Amino acid sequence: MNNNTFNFSRFGKYYVSDLKNTFNNTWLTVLLTSLSGIIAYLFCGTIHLLFNGEWDSYGLVGRSISFFILLYVLIIIVPSKAYGFFTDKRRGSFFTLIPASSLEKFLAMFINTAILAPLAYLAIALSADTLLCLIDPNCGETLVSAGARGTQAFNDLCDIAEEEAEFRIFSSGELFWGVAINTISWTLIFLLGALYFKKNKIGKTILVMILISMATSIITTPLTIHFGEGFINWLSDMDDPQRMLNSIKAASYSLSIIVTVALGVWAYIRVRTVKH
Repeated sequence: MNNNTFNFSRFGKYYVSDLKNTFNNTWLTVLLTSLSGIIAYLFCGTIHLLFNGEWDSYGLVGRSISFFILLYVLIIIVPSKAYGFFTDKRRGSFFTLIPASSLEKFLAMFINTAILAPLAYLAIALSADTLLCLIDPNCGETLVSAGARGTQAFNDLCDIAEEEAEFRIFSSGELFWGVAINTISWTLIFLLGALYFKKNKIGKTILVMILISMATSIITTPLTIHFGEGFINWLSDMDDPQRMLNSIKAASYSLSIIVTVALGVWAYIRVRTVKH
């Protein structure tokens, strides 16, 4: 690749600097978000203790729900915390003068917000949940053990369905990659909001998403009505149910990947063409 586009040595030096800056801007947000589930658990337990005289709080289901909600809260907040300065005239202009290519700057943004921040959340939140369940006998099963048990149960259920119906619906690996792609897509959406909007970045990004969803529904509804019957008939003509399911999954995953890549390219173009 052209040295002006990407250079491993230059990228390594730049990435270390960018990671330090991102850490300084986001470490408290990541930490508080990761521990918010435990804080809520302890708060509910304290309230129950004050009013009923005994310690008790919500169990595995409540902790699982708060875990996934807080994960998406994190990927909504972190991009603007890490790169909200991009639209600031003084700091943004300085950022464009840093001796690194636009691709290298975008890759650093992507790694920090879409990969490292969620991984840090998973490590902190799951470790805190495990420690909580070791200390509090009322906590019940940890999220880690529940996830492992749920994955095994899901795979067993799919095996049974495959034996009886002779086709496999999903696998745990497919679900994992589906969640991963979805997480990256959401992160890139809010990264774009951080790179475009000067103020109220999160609120304006959500508003744009709502408007785009409404416009998309208006456009796709007539198309679905017009072409949907033909698509259903095409699937019905397939003699092999497994082939039919594979076709649906392939179309769904392909669309998700295309959207995710398009969002990434859009963010890269924004980094490359910004003018303050």
